[in-house]
Amino acid sequence: MGFLSTLLKGREDGIRARVRRRIFGGGGPQSSPTRPAPPPPPAPAEAALGLHPEAPKDVTPPDGYEVVLHKDALKPGHVTEIIIGGRAIAVAHTHEGLRACSNTCPHADGPLGEGTLTGAVLTCPYHGWEFDLRDGSCLTNPSAKLPIFDVKIVGDAVCVKL
Repeated sequence: MGFLSTLLKGREDGIRARVRRRIFGGGGPQSSPTRPAPPPPPAPAEAALGLHPEAPKDVTPPDGYEVVLHKDALKPGHVTEIIIGGRAIAVAHTHEGLRACSNTCPHADGPLGEGTLTGAVLTCPYHGWEFDLRDGSCLTNPSAKLPIFDVKIVGDAVCVKL
């Protein structure tokens, strides 16, 4: 009968026994070792982009403006891409304050939110075109111009006029 029992129930240290212990419990030395805790849930998108804290939700922006960031979310010298109202914009924290522009380089559609910021000059990551964020002028090609958006701080919110 031992062979038939083993055939039906499985070995004491086999997979069927482990499944049974997991379903119905069972302690002792035969129980499976404890598993590590599950990983924490993924961080919110803002945290993944390095934006802390998230944009305030209790701020009413001026007419024509949209809340895009918390005023302390972007460190000086950094730039990021924000998609708001179906439009991709780049928000930069220059030495003169926060600036916003189109996220698309007029030269080759490079993502300016991934570019580098030096003072108030934003450099496209694709071909190195440079733009002055104070007026949108292109330092590389004077005939090109970058759309610039007005920025206002309302309470803790950065608001951009689209």
